Amino acid sequence: MAEPFRLQRVLRLREQIRRLRTHEAEQLASRLAAVRAEVEHLATARERCGMFEGEAALAGALTPESLRVGRAYEAALAATERARALEAVQIGHALDAKRAQLLRDKQEEEKYVRLAAAHRVRVLEDEARETERALDEMAADRHRRNRKDQGHGHV
Repeated sequence: MAEPFRLQRVLRLREQIRRLRTHEAEQLASRLAAVRAEVEHLATARERCGMFEGEAALAGALTPESLRVGRAYEAALAATERARALEAVQIGHALDAKRAQLLRDKQEEEKYVRLAAAHRVRVLEDEARETERALDEMAADRHRRNRKDQGHGHV
């Protein structure tokens, strides 16, 4: 019977950890895409605000109050855009770190897979040697019995 690979449980746990970290990396990538889309949306909204202000000025409908409100709105959009851009950078760093961690996990897991393969080879080699030894013993026993039977037949 083959001796079990003692690190098999460790290998299974490493695989589970890698799958969990892969899921975490996917979530970070998804969040990063959403934040980047939000940054683009905010930049577009700021451009529209500026276009509206320009059109109102050309039409002579720009009042100090509408200018003040427009500038306050544009400032709020700019602040939100900066905050989301910073968040995108932070998520990007977290995603890079998670991917590096995932790469290390994969390398570690591959090491355990190689150890398991080497273990299987050793076990098969041990079983083959044991089988050969058992066959040699059986042949030696058969040879002794044949010689013993031949010795009794001549007497």
